[in-house]
Amino acid sequence: MSQDFKPWTWKPPEGFKPLDYNASRQDGHDKVSGQALFTRDVYLPGMLYAKILKSPYASARIKKMDITRAEALTGVRDIIKFDDPDIRFENSTGGYCSSEYNILTLPHSADFYQHPMGVVVVADSEEICDQALRMIAIEWEELPFILEMEESLKPDSPKMQADVIRLNPGAKEPNTLLEKETQIGDVDKGFSEADKIIEYTFTRGPNTVAGVEGMVCVAWWRGDFLDIWQHHASHAEQILSNPSLVNVGLSFVSLGYGTIEASVTSLPKNRKDPLMPICEPNRINVTVPYQGAWYGGISWLGYSTAFIRMAAIIAKRAVNRPIKLLFDESHFYLTGDDSATYRCRIGAKKDGTITALDWHVVGPVGELHIDKTYESTCIQNMRNTQEWALINHGPHICFRHGTQCCVPHNMMFDRVAAEFGLDPTVVALKNDGCQGHDWEWITRYQEENGFPKRHSLKEVIDLGKEAIGWDKKWHAPGVKKLTNGRMHGLGFVYINEWSWIPGRQFACLILRDGKLTIVGMRADFGVDTESAFRHCVAAESGVKYDDIVLQQQRSDANTYRFWVPGGAMGITRNTPQLIAAARQLKQKILEYSVNPPAASMLFPGAKPPQAAFPGKKREELDVKEGFVFEKANPGNRKSIKEIAGPFWGDDPSIIHPVVPDVSGLTLDGKPHPKMYVMSRQAHFMEVEVDTETGKVIVTGLVCVNDVGHLFNRRGAEAQQYGGAIMGLGRSATEEKIYCPKTGVGLNFDNINYHIGTMNDYPEIKCILNESHLGYSSYGACGIGEDSGASLSGITAGAIYNATGKWVDEYPTTPERVLKALGKI
Repeated sequence: MSQDFKPWTWKPPEGFKPLDYNASRQDGHDKVSGQALFTRDVYLPGMLYAKILKSPYASARIKKMDITRAEALTGVRDIIKFDDPDIRFENSTGGYCSSEYNILTLPHSADFYQHPMGVVVVADSEEICDQALRMIAIEWEELPFILEMEESLKPDSPKMQADVIRLNPGAKEPNTLLEKETQIGDVDKGFSEADKIIEYTFTRGPNTVAGVEGMVCVAWWRGDFLDIWQHHASHAEQILSNPSLVNVGLSFVSLGYGTIEASVTSLPKNRKDPLMPICEPNRINVTVPYQGAWYGGISWLGYSTAFIRMAAIIAKRAVNRPIKLLFDESHFYLTGDDSATYRCRIGAKKDGTITALDWHVVGPVGELHIDKTYESTCIQNMRNTQEWALINHGPHICFRHGTQCCVPHNMMFDRVAAEFGLDPTVVALKNDGCQGHDWEWITRYQEENGFPKRHSLKEVIDLGKEAIGWDKKWHAPGVKKLTNGRMHGLGFVYINEWSWIPGRQFACLILRDGKLTIVGMRADFGVDTESAFRHCVAAESGVKYDDIVLQQQRSDANTYRFWVPGGAMGITRNTPQLIAAARQLKQKILEYSVNPPAASMLFPGAKPPQAAFPGKKREELDVKEGFVFEKANPGNRKSIKEIAGPFWGDDPSIIHPVVPDVSGLTLDGKPHPKMYVMSRQAHFMEVEVDTETGKVIVTGLVCVNDVGHLFNRRGAEAQQYGGAIMGLGRSATEEKIYCPKTGVGLNFDNINYHIGTMNDYPEIKCILNESHLGYSSYGACGIGEDSGASLSGITAGAIYNATGKWVDEYPTTPERVLKALGKI
């Protein structure tokens, strides 16, 4: 490996093609046959069940609790109250925006409807748990509640969520978590250069994941050893073997990085004391069964790590019996971090050039709302002010991460285009760039650092416009009435593709008897990433694709770990090390072929190992489809099993390389480690709007993603298709509805919460572009979550093009369309 690490400059093996639909899937039989085991399916002999009380109120405190009747119920084995010494001070801080506050695992007060709190029942069955929870007599004190963040920000508002510890230095009484202002460039100067200043406000209603397999964790202590069956995206061993600190939490180390450097040897004496590790790391065995659809999940939340610790604590009390901890309502526990009010001010010239933007957002803060706009435009002047306060909703967290950036980004381009009568694709190209630099500057950077000179946004826009017939169908707002009486409209959104950065997560390749096993723990959500891993290793090592298996559901002591599913990072974070390992493996096989290792012991009469290709050098041979062969005479070949099999006892093929961070980037010949997001995605929508009912019928949708380099067509197109449906749901239909009088959730189920389905939308045309502009293997970028995020606001622009009216509240339901039309 050269001194500079630039995986985007690697050349794919000769003849490399993306994995297509006819390739086998390792999980195919299990899932098609119904034999796939999910965490909720896990059953162990003697297993007990545990369930937590869920608050029936939006804000309340337990004054008295009588568990006498529940304890007497046959089959109840344990009842753990909020003041029990084993759980009293258990707490957790999450990642991303959840890192701004710390929560109790089992508080005595409820901060939102269905808050898990107060008491846990352990019993012989789920049904007995449910019955016992109903038998607990509780005297509640109902407290004031607030559902709107701007109300909670007021200095005279009642204090919310008294058990939560706010960690940001900018937190203020009574409820403010943080206030933040960020400025890039000279915003006032930018506004002074504008031909027009455009101002508007829009809101995003609260949404959630509405998945299908609720939270669950199975835990079983065997003496000092702990077995865990998790339903989680991250690594449970890290959660259980590290101490937990109030100001740090466990979410980041659960990604697989490092440890929490703190020596904690005693139990906590108060809420802010650190928590001891649950178990030593080499005594924890984790199994990750197949994972039911979380649609984004809750892995970043503090509660998700607290839940796993709680399962282990309850199992310890069960003494030699496994327990299954369940949280059936978990899919409505959280709220998306895009739920906010966005007040926007944009300065622009008549040709669509944006000279300044100023966004004030009242809502959750995990990152700047301008982050992706900064990464993917040449706009030089930006201001982002942010305010966030506690309210009586479930915790806010990212799923379809980036929505809170994508929606205001694309609303801005729609508004500027509308103001000057421009095509929004033209406005997008006019402002394309990276971190304030225009594309001419980016082209120089590409050339100097080994990237191809490609203009990704132009490529994806051209592909999408052709697929939907944009140039023939585009029209001024509100002018095209169809023969069926509906109004015709087109919508367009774009943003950068992510993730673009490589990683250093470590798997291990083991070749034995001609078969290759890739060992690395990783949750399997069904997105077919394992096929891409097998394919890239096959192409680089020469081992047949069908002779490679991925061992990811169990790795005792969790020695080897992939990057967790999330952040659209599966390909970008994991493939550099896999490719480096596969290349080392290939060289080892070739070395076996011409210079076999000496045997450590020979039986009487046995001959020492002989070269399979006597007189040949490694560079005269190649490895493909499971065979080593002579390049000049391909008929002279031997199987990998023949070549490598005999040497397992003396020089086993176990490959576990360490890959470095990216290095060697320059600008004008000088070191320049900064990275630029150069790949783009663009999505195009065609709609018909019924102005009598407000219904919006989507008649066409085209998704174009520049993935840099394509490993697995089947998996990537599935992410486009699923992401589009999810994005349209969040743009058009998904919203958690609360009773304004009680604060209780009214549609917290999969019937009344309208998540998008394939029956709601037409067939989606998925197009993949390969510009090789990512920083990962062969120039790869991710795709997983970004389609769903970028499409989460597309309906507003399409409705405006159809009707000439802006719907400024998401989701854009028929009621809100009629309101925009002035009909209600």
